[in-house]
Amino acid sequence: MLAVLAAGATVAVSRSVQADTRGDAVVARVGAEAVTVGDVERRMGQLAPFQLRAYGQTPEEIRTRFVDEVVVRDLLFAQGAEASAMEKMPEVQERMRALLRGALLARLRAEVAKESPVTDDEVRVYYERNREKFNAPSRVALWRILVGTREEAEGILAELKKVPPTPQIWNDLAREKSLDKSTSLRGGNLGAVLPDGSTADPEIRVDPALLAAASQVKDGELVPEPVAEGGRWAVVWRRQGMKAVTRPLEQEATGIRQVLAHQKADARVKQLLEGLRKEHVKNFNPEAVALLEVSGAGELQPARRPGALPSSRKPLAPSPKDQQHQH
Repeated sequence: MLAVLAAGATVAVSRSVQADTRGDAVVARVGAEAVTVGDVERRMGQLAPFQLRAYGQTPEEIRTRFVDEVVVRDLLFAQGAEASAMEKMPEVQERMRALLRGALLARLRAEVAKESPVTDDEVRVYYERNREKFNAPSRVALWRILVGTREEAEGILAELKKVPPTPQIWNDLAREKSLDKSTSLRGGNLGAVLPDGSTADPEIRVDPALLAAASQVKDGELVPEPVAEGGRWAVVWRRQGMKAVTRPLEQEATGIRQVLAHQKADARVKQLLEGLRKEHVKNFNPEAVALLEVSGAGELQPARRPGALPSSRKPLAPSPKDQQHQH
């Protein structure tokens, strides 16, 4: 089919075209489509210099081959698709809609960036309102096994000191022996503990005695003695210390500017979508897709006929009478 189209297409490359403007000069005609200098310039401008050099050694060779091997070739394929009525295929229509959607969103974001650029004052205000995102106090990650007696804690320490503890060994001990059931199933992991004893989990606050003991050892080391925690005793493993983080506005300005630009674009997209929805959406009836089945994992499943049993259901066991007939 493509060979027939190529033979029938009128491809006329002109080197001495007189036109009112350079951009309107016709370089080639493929069927009813005219390729202008402006079209070629736009397409070539999308490539990096090293990519253009792959088309030849001289400027003339690069231009000629690019027109023939890229622009004309693409138009031939497009006309071949039109001749086959591919634009009527559902999957092609979806891809066309996706391209139009992407082009519209890209143009809208470019317009927002030009019309409403992010100012230095907006960046500063965002930084001040979100200081906790850019500044964090020192923290220490602690794992702890809580038991009832000092002797029991000493026994666990003695067992752990025989060989360097591993997360698996520790997790097994925490699950078996720790009295703190809120953390035992996760290996006694208390998380990153702040100087005031708070953690990311509002329900977990760490005794100051644990922090004081952990401050005496290095990352990856066990606290050598049991630590009293209320009326119980804790075996503590310091996993990792994290220094305080302070990132000044100057360091974060670029990232903040990108966030704010994205927010402005999203607001404009939402506004556009609401207007388009009011104008174009009619007879919205989501109940019509009730027969589509979606699994718990979000996978689309073939719809079953009314009254059909789920495919996962096991067949009924044969009756004693059927079993006698089988024998």
